[in-house]
Amino acid sequence: MAKSITQDILNAFPTSSKAEWEEKASKDLKGKSPSELTWEISEEIRQSAFYTAEDETTIDVSPLKQHQPDWQIGELYMIEDVKKSNKQLLADLMHGLNAPVLQFSNELGSADITALFNEIGLEYIFTHFTAMSEKQLAQVNEYIAKRNAATKLYFESGKAFNAAKSVLIDVQKHYNGISHVGDELKAALSLVEEVLKSADNPAIAASQIQCKFFVDNAYLLNIAKLRAFKLLYIQLLDELNLPVSLPFMKVEFTPSAYGEDEQDNLIRATGMAMSAVMGGADHLIVRPTSETSRAKRLARNIQLILKHESGLHKVADPAAGSYYIESLTQKLINSVK
Repeated sequence: MAKSITQDILNAFPTSSKAEWEEKASKDLKGKSPSELTWEISEEIRQSAFYTAEDETTIDVSPLKQHQPDWQIGELYMIEDVKKSNKQLLADLMHGLNAPVLQFSNELGSADITALFNEIGLEYIFTHFTAMSEKQLAQVNEYIAKRNAATKLYFESGKAFNAAKSVLIDVQKHYNGISHVGDELKAALSLVEEVLKSADNPAIAASQIQCKFFVDNAYLLNIAKLRAFKLLYIQLLDELNLPVSLPFMKVEFTPSAYGEDEQDNLIRATGMAMSAVMGGADHLIVRPTSETSRAKRLARNIQLILKHESGLHKVADPAAGSYYIESLTQKLINSVK
């Protein structure tokens, strides 16, 4: 019944060609051509103001439906005082955090590691470690082995571990603004290919790769960029005769994303966070607008609202079917080939 009603509603509207839409748009623009609104992202990539069903794309985006849409809510913690950090982590985990990123400011002993994770159920969260020394890495692994728990660990290093995501592809250092998004994707793919071709076991390395991207205020371009990279990544694995899987993508905001007004920055943060998860982020850090506890709580709440109010954690590739985004995704892919 519902399907019939929906179809009846759709059939009630006459079908219009793209030429008819252009004519109507020109009238609304008081004689201006819609082509004057073309967005020149770069010399190679130009995006029209609108797209219709006549603008068919040739890319197969069906693999993106295999994405697990429930992303991890992250936040960066600089670990100096382990007892203070433990208290902060416990409080934040009670308020929505489930994937902290830990960075140690100095070498810690085994007793410090134990104190840091006191009463924290590592088996129930996703724990990320960044900028670790060999000694710190060994200490954490030793502690985890003693706990004998089924933990979900992520190490940002260049080595593959059987039980953790660990091979980091840092695409952030190749971010250079909107007009260079094609170069950013080329660099990302080149880094992945280099890692896979130099690995002793490329299949294991592929399963351990995590890619770190920036997003900015270019909402639609962010979505298309992340989608395009996923599809390019899949194509690369296929070309190298490796098991095909989607990459694990960690997303943060570019340092220049915020302005001076805190309230305006909250709106920007919401838009960037939404574009990141719609593009397929697996782990997201929403940067607080300031270092206050209130700002940090609001940053986490943005992600919680996108999940529990908008339901974006239940939909794989929600941008699929948008003529505009599909076209932009195709153009980004073509710019790399």
